[in-house]
Amino acid sequence: MKIINVLHNKTTKKVFIFASVFIIIYGIMLTSIVPKTYNLKEGEIAKNDIKAQRDVEDKTATEEREKEASDSVGQQYDKKVEVESESEQDLNNDFEKFNAIKNQNIDINQKITSLKTTLAYNLSDSQANTWLTISNDDNTSLQNYIIKTIKGIYSNDIREENSYDIKNAQNYINNQFAKSKFNKDVIELGTIIAQYYIKPNLFINQDKTNEMKDNAKKKVAQVIIKKDQIIVKEGEPITKEELDILADLGLLNNNKNSNWYVYVSLGALDFIILFIEMYYLYKYHRELFETNSNLILIFLLNIVFLILARTINIISPFLIPLAFLPMLYTILLNDRVALFMSLFNCILMSIVVEFNVQLILIAIMSTLISSMVLKKMQMRNDILYASIYIALVNSILTFSIGFLVSNNFLNILTITVFSFLGACFSAILTIGFLPILESVFDIVTPVKLLELSNPNQPLLKKLLVEAPGTYHHSIMVANLAEAATEEVGGNQVLARVASYYHDVGKVRRPYFFKENQFGKENPHDKMTPNLSALVVISHIKDGLELAEEYKLPKVIQNIISEHHGTTLAKYFYITMKNSCDNPEEIKEENFRYPGPIPSSKESAIIMLADSIEAAVRSINEPTKGKIEEMVNNIIEARLNEGQLDNCDITFKDLSKIREAFLNSLNGIYHQRIEYPTDKSQISKEK
Repeated sequence: MKIINVLHNKTTKKVFIFASVFIIIYGIMLTSIVPKTYNLKEGEIAKNDIKAQRDVEDKTATEEREKEASDSVGQQYDKKVEVESESEQDLNNDFEKFNAIKNQNIDINQKITSLKTTLAYNLSDSQANTWLTISNDDNTSLQNYIIKTIKGIYSNDIREENSYDIKNAQNYINNQFAKSKFNKDVIELGTIIAQYYIKPNLFINQDKTNEMKDNAKKKVAQVIIKKDQIIVKEGEPITKEELDILADLGLLNNNKNSNWYVYVSLGALDFIILFIEMYYLYKYHRELFETNSNLILIFLLNIVFLILARTINIISPFLIPLAFLPMLYTILLNDRVALFMSLFNCILMSIVVEFNVQLILIAIMSTLISSMVLKKMQMRNDILYASIYIALVNSILTFSIGFLVSNNFLNILTITVFSFLGACFSAILTIGFLPILESVFDIVTPVKLLELSNPNQPLLKKLLVEAPGTYHHSIMVANLAEAATEEVGGNQVLARVASYYHDVGKVRRPYFFKENQFGKENPHDKMTPNLSALVVISHIKDGLELAEEYKLPKVIQNIISEHHGTTLAKYFYITMKNSCDNPEEIKEENFRYPGPIPSSKESAIIMLADSIEAAVRSINEPTKGKIEEMVNNIIEARLNEGQLDNCDITFKDLSKIREAFLNSLNGIYHQRIEYPTDKSQISKEK
C-alpha cells in the first residue's frame, strides 16, 4: 500500500518519468558511443580489421618523435671571455719565472732542474736546455708568437668536455708553428708550451640544455590515428604498439575500466539536458509540466527520434528525419516548446551521429524552419509544404558546407540527396504519427479542429437537422468568440470549433429551447418551473454524453461542461418563487448549472458569447445603446458571480473582449436605412 501511495504522489511521478527517460536515453547513447571490445594478445594473428572509432593519439610514435626532437638539440654552453686573457697572463708569468731561473748564477743542470720543477709544462731535459740556450730576443719572439697562437685558438672557441675542439686547437698550434721561422727544437718547445694553454672557454649549461630539449618536445605534434583508420590488419600479427593503441581506445576486454570517463560523461550530459528541459517546462509552460501525459508525450517523441537517428545513422546520418521532432512538437504543443526542446535534443543527437558538425548545423536549421513554418498550421498539407522548404534549405546547406570540408563532388552530391530524402521522410513520419498521438494523448491540433469544424461532421449535421435554431445560435456564438479570442491572444480556432459544439446537448430535447420552437407551442407552459429548469440544465449532461459518444476531444468536452459555469437558471428560479406560497423554501442550488466554472480563456469567452448572443437576440428593436448596455451587464454579472475566477483573464482582457463583442454585434444588428417609396409608381401599380 505504501508503494502505491508513493506512486500516486505528483512529485514521485515526475521523478519516475525523469528517471525512466534518463535511463532509456542513456542506453541509446551508450550503444552509439561505447565500442565493441576484443580479447587480443601480442603476436596473435588478427582475424579481422580493427578500426579506430574515434581520433586517438599514437603515444609510441609521438614519444619517438619527441625523442628525435630532444636529441636534435645540442648541448648548450656559457662562454667565459676571461679565459683567453687569463691564459695570456699565465703565459707572461711563466716567462718571467723562466727569465728569473735563466739569470740565476748556477750551472745549467741546476737551471734545468729548477725550470722543470717550477713550470708545469712537463718538458724533457733537452727541451729545457733548448729554452735556456736561446737568445733573449728569440725568447721574446717565442713568447709573442705563443700569445698570438693562443688568440687564434680562442677565435674558434673551445667547448668543455669536447675532444674534437681540443684536437682542432692542437692541430692549429702545430700548423702555426710549422709555418714559423723558428728552428726545429724551438718549434717543438713552443708547441708544447702553447698546447699547455688549451683550455675550454665554453662551459656546459645543463639547465638551459634541458629547457631547450623540453621546448623541442613540446613543439612536436601528436601522432594522431584518425577515426576509421585501420589499426590492426586482418591476417597480420598484432604488435605491442597496436595493443597500446587499442587499450587507449578502450577496445580491449582486459581494459574495461579505461572507459569509465565515457560512462560518467554521458550520464552527466544526459542528466543536465533532461534537467534543463524539465526546468524550462516547469518555469515557462507549467500547464504542460503539470500534466503527466504531456511530459510523457514530449519525452516519448525525444526517445523515438533518438532511436530513429541511432538506427538510420548506420546507413547515413544525412537520412535522419531531422525535422520530424520539431514538426510534431510545433503541431502538438507550440512553436516555443518545439524550438527549445529540439535544439537541446540536437546535443543528444550529436552523440548518436558521432559529433558530425555538418549534420548538427542542418538539424538546427530544420528546427528553426519547422517552428516558423508550422506555427500557424491550418491543414495537413501544410506539413508537406513545410517539408519541401526544409528539404530545399537542407540540400543547399549540405551542398554548401560539403565543399568547405571536402572536394569529393560525388560524395557531396550523395549526402545532399540523402539530406533531401531525410526531410521528405520527416513529413511522412509526421503525417503518420500525428493522428495516433492526437488520439492516444487526446491533443487537439489546428488540423483536428478544422476537421471538426466541417459541417459534414456527423454531430454537427445532427445538430443542424434536429435543432436548426441551436445550430444557428452556435454559429453566431462562434463568430463572437473567435473575434474576442483573437483580441486576447487565445486559440481562436479552438474558440470557434468549441462554440459549434457547446450546445449539442440540446439535440436530445430541441423543442424545449426557445430558438428551436419556431412559433410552436412552448412545452414549458405545461411544466412546473423546477422541472423546466431540470430539463434545460440537463443539456450540459446530454452534451457531454454526446461528446463522448462522438469522441470529441477532452478540451471541447471541458468547454461544454463549463460554458454555463455555476450560473443560475434565473427565469425558472424567479418564476418558481413567484408561484410558490413559501418562496423562502425554494433552494437556489436546485436551479444552478452543475459547473465547473470556466478554466481557460476560450471557455470563459464562449460562456460570455453564449449569454450575450441569446440576450441580444431577445431585445426588441435592438439599438447600439441597448446592445452595449446588455453586453456590459452580462460581463459585469459573470464577473461579480465569480464565474471568471478560475481562468487566466485580466480586466484588460475583458475590455478587449467587450469591444470585440460590440463590434461584431453592431455589424449584425446595425440599423438599416428605410428607403423612400415612389408614390407615382405605387399609383400606377394600383
